[in-house]
Amino acid sequence: MFLEKKSWLKGYVSIKVIGEYPEKFFELCAKNGIQSWDINKINRTTCTGIVNVKDIPKLRKVKRKTIHKVYFRDKNGFPFFMKHTLYQKPLLIGFMIAVCFIFFLSNMVWRIDINGLDNELDKKVMEHLTEYGVTKGSLQWNIASPAEIQKKLLEDIPELLWIGVTKRGSNFHLEGVEKTLVEKPEEEEPGHLVAAKEGVIVDLYVENGQPLVKPNDVVNKNDILISAYLGDQKEEDKKEEEQAPKPLVAKGEVIAKVWYRSEIELSIDDKYEVLTGESEKKHYLKVIDWLIPVWNFRYPDYKNSQMEVNERSFYFLKWKLPISYVEQTIFEKEQIEEKRSEDEAKKLALQQAKRRLKKSIPIDAEIIDEKILHERVEHGKVKLTIYYTVLEDIVKRQTINQGD
Repeated sequence: MFLEKKSWLKGYVSIKVIGEYPEKFFELCAKNGIQSWDINKINRTTCTGIVNVKDIPKLRKVKRKTIHKVYFRDKNGFPFFMKHTLYQKPLLIGFMIAVCFIFFLSNMVWRIDINGLDNELDKKVMEHLTEYGVTKGSLQWNIASPAEIQKKLLEDIPELLWIGVTKRGSNFHLEGVEKTLVEKPEEEEPGHLVAAKEGVIVDLYVENGQPLVKPNDVVNKNDILISAYLGDQKEEDKKEEEQAPKPLVAKGEVIAKVWYRSEIELSIDDKYEVLTGESEKKHYLKVIDWLIPVWNFRYPDYKNSQMEVNERSFYFLKWKLPISYVEQTIFEKEQIEEKRSEDEAKKLALQQAKRRLKKSIPIDAEIIDEKILHERVEHGKVKLTIYYTVLEDIVKRQTINQGD
């Protein structure tokens, strides 16, 4: 029985041997390396046994050396089972149709779950998912990846603080967090408004507190601009022992001229890469780690290229198959060498310096003047030192510890 189970994948055959002393035939088989088992002597001239299919050529050679007659009876094992199945065309066709049908259904979207959102926002998310093609019954091959869907939802629905998109088999699960606008009155501590940096005062807008500066005053960092105490500070100091003054929450804006120094250098000769607009797509079936070409076997003869890969997995029921569809998009790139004049390089350097400055100053600040302090050309580069005059609100809050 053990040998029978072991040989099932390779196949085995039942034989009947007829002749004088048939058991000697099996002894001769053993001497020639033919494995046999379940040997049964039926009568004086007849024996039965089982041999492996792979040993049949050897068996024929042994038979030619004896006077015994050998008859093949039952054929068993996987090779004969497959051969028998292939002859059953209706059964085979039905099985293939069933597998294809299950495979097709396994790669469709059957369920979309959204958790963590209210009914109105839930409905809005479903509407956008429909626009993206994520609906029940749609093929997963035509749907973007969960990361792309998540990015689109966050861009298209401003009410969402965060949303996670996960794909499990044929189901999509979305977990969202809604933005909550809680209006709480801020309990600001009493304090002065002081200068965050050096500058020359241009204008003041005082909402609460006592201004201590006026236009054209020069202030240093941490100078008090708007005091939390009303009235003359000296008089307040005199009365401090009798009755401590109650500080306020100073509020307002102090617009001042502030100066920034910027140094920048830019190459006269520049090299950069751009896409030409030419591209080709190649399609593959990925089996484990091997790529099998399906369409467009020619690799484009681009001198420089950039590749984008889009991979989509296949499922059978809930299991992810080791087979996936891979689409490669190959874009042509070209290297551009640009030679600028010194004036063009200088103009471009000024633009870059201004953009860099705008990133470091408040959004509502205004650049009112720029002066080039120093300009030189060294080693194929234009080097500039620029001085900017900026109008900006320079206040920052300084709280007062009332226990002092």
